[in-house]
Amino acid sequence: MTDNLKTFSRVTGSLCASIGILVLTGCAQVSSVQPGTPLSDVIRKFGRPVVTCDQADGSRRMVWTEQPQGETAFALTVGVDKRVGAPEQLLDDGHFSILGNGQVWTAERIRCQFGPPANVTAVGFGQSRQWVWGYRYMQPANFAAMMYIYMGQDGHTMTRYESLPDPDRNEEVMGGRG
Repeated sequence: MTDNLKTFSRVTGSLCASIGILVLTGCAQVSSVQPGTPLSDVIRKFGRPVVTCDQADGSRRMVWTEQPQGETAFALTVGVDKRVGAPEQLLDDGHFSILGNGQVWTAERIRCQFGPPANVTAVGFGQSRQWVWGYRYMQPANFAAMMYIYMGQDGHTMTRYESLPDPDRNEEVMGGRG
């Protein structure tokens, strides 16, 4: 099988799976969940979260995301009574500002806060090489952006972060593709 055919098969399979999920959920999002809903009802309607993190108070934080192609991710806090709190949209400038709170942001903490990134790349060479997690999101006025979180040479701890235009969705801003 040629590389192009393999790629086409993977893309087609992913597209079919995405369409199937949309049909099953009726295009509803976790954002529509009412506080107090039993977790079992949420999972029945939206499937299992992509990230589940235990919290110090005995609750769990669960994240459903549209990454890598979508611009939203929602978290629900599930109490010990197995009922959910209000949905929280994770991918926006206001929420990303938490990264500047002066605390140490590890890879696991970032995953629990925002879900998995849309992509992970490496930049730099030798001792200056860093791993970069990219989160696709929308800024005000429907401007497609990427939040880049630099995870240092070892890939375990954030060194900095910045928001830039999404190169895949702002070709004219980024100088075009081709």
